[in-house]
Amino acid sequence: MILKSTAAQGHSIILLMGGSPSLGSGRFVVPDAESALAREEGNGTFGIISIKSRTIWFLCPSILWRFSRLVRDADFVTLHSLYSFPVLAGYLLARFHRKPYGISPHGVLAPFQRVVSARKKWIYNKVFANRILQDASVIFYSAEGERKETAVLKLRPPSVLVPDGFDPSGFAILPTRGRFREQFFGGHKGPLVLFLARLNAKKGLELLIEAMRSVIAERPAVRLAIVGPPDPVSFNKDVLRWVKDNNIEAQTVLTGMADKEMRLQAFADSDVYVLPSHAENFGFTVFEAMACGIPVVVSDTLNFAPDFARSGAGFVVPRTPEAFSDSIQKLIDQPDLRAEMGARGRNLVRQYSPKETGRKVAKTVESILHRRPFPEDLVPKNGY
Repeated sequence: MILKSTAAQGHSIILLMGGSPSLGSGRFVVPDAESALAREEGNGTFGIISIKSRTIWFLCPSILWRFSRLVRDADFVTLHSLYSFPVLAGYLLARFHRKPYGISPHGVLAPFQRVVSARKKWIYNKVFANRILQDASVIFYSAEGERKETAVLKLRPPSVLVPDGFDPSGFAILPTRGRFREQFFGGHKGPLVLFLARLNAKKGLELLIEAMRSVIAERPAVRLAIVGPPDPVSFNKDVLRWVKDNNIEAQTVLTGMADKEMRLQAFADSDVYVLPSHAENFGFTVFEAMACGIPVVVSDTLNFAPDFARSGAGFVVPRTPEAFSDSIQKLIDQPDLRAEMGARGRNLVRQYSPKETGRKVAKTVESILHRRPFPEDLVPKNGY
């Protein structure tokens, strides 16, 4: 989304990635650089070259020799995330060819993420990651909260704030209500609470399931849909155990991976969307839910939580089972409040247009290449 939107501003961009692109991005895949430069995107060109890689660390060493000339001829390099081989390869090639580069951490520097696999990261940080961060020409943060979380790291490069961007057009028309309920809940007519995201320790599922025990005890007609792939696969066993331990097996369904059609059906049939995550850099599924007119209940640890709270698109609460249980029950009990918050959510997502994201990235890169100050609307309030 970020690179596609930037290309539309009149730039030629090629995305090199290890493995297959995310769901819905297949139409951008091209076989080589020439095809990428010929594929029109707005006023520019954009294409994805997918490189065969190993599952672990997206290892694809061929990127170093196959695309060295491409980096040599480029004006600027962007790196996305941090802990993967393509990012390391991009850094090494950018330094070898003396090209300026920027990095988008995409939330991997959040406190919760820093303690995941901490020992492995400590070694990698010492050898590579710290250099990748400190040598960058700019760090792209998606929100002020993400930037503040990295203050303890004392990073030298200047930073800009550029939200990832969200296109709500794909959620303007939803499927007929009832298909998801028919498939997974036997056509149940009562309230449906939806969790739609990766099943991962960061997402707070244990807290949500505990909260839903209280909700269902008070309102037995409520059902919970947990939609998304387990990450890692073994995490599915943990979720099933939590569901069983909280005695809500009869009211809960785990659907596994969902394609775009199934996601839309889940949104169409849901009354409340919940995400008690420890941290979210942008939180695309929250934006998707709001684009569908669904009120949200999210944790106050999300980077965009202040925006959600100010807009009135839902409840932003502390990460406790009691806080989530209370907010979910309020929305279940008040259809008018759900409708009001859903409408406010639809209005909020329109403010994060991909076009604006592309403009900000393009202006940042142009400022670096021409050695000009960053535009005022991109610089954090403290000027760094």
